[in-house]
Amino acid sequence: MELLFNAFIALILIVFFITSTTFDKVSVSTDKIGANGFPQMIIIISLILLAYITYDHIKNKGKGKKSGFNIQDKGFKIMIINILLLAIYIFTMNYIGFILGTFIFIIVAAWLMGYREKVKTLIFSLVLTASITLVFGKVFYVALPRGVGLLREISYFIY
Repeated sequence: MELLFNAFIALILIVFFITSTTFDKVSVSTDKIGANGFPQMIIIISLILLAYITYDHIKNKGKGKKSGFNIQDKGFKIMIINILLLAIYIFTMNYIGFILGTFIFIIVAAWLMGYREKVKTLIFSLVLTASITLVFGKVFYVALPRGVGLLREISYFIY
């Protein structure tokens, strides 16, 4: 089954690679690889990694235990809960803003994964949220969701 999945992914990557060759050839003096260069580089790296994973799977076939999802496993339940948490984070970000949403998301995700050191979690969440906000909001000028009402007004002071 894994080999079939890997073949499917390889086929998709090859289609993406072929599609990337049709990108416009815009010549900008500072652009050395062109519009198609970066996507092609990522696709080639992905194909190399996929080939390694496939080789490793074939080489180790029959050795060790079977992998798969066990819905009774605690890790599986934590993964599903974190996926739901991510969905909630994404859908509420426009209302509570990037800063507050990310701060809360990191704390709750860490707690759900079993990390119980409150002070370290708060510090990590604060530093990571501030770093991402400054890098993307101030350096790259990415418009991060600001939230509504008072949260929106506060965000204008930060970024």
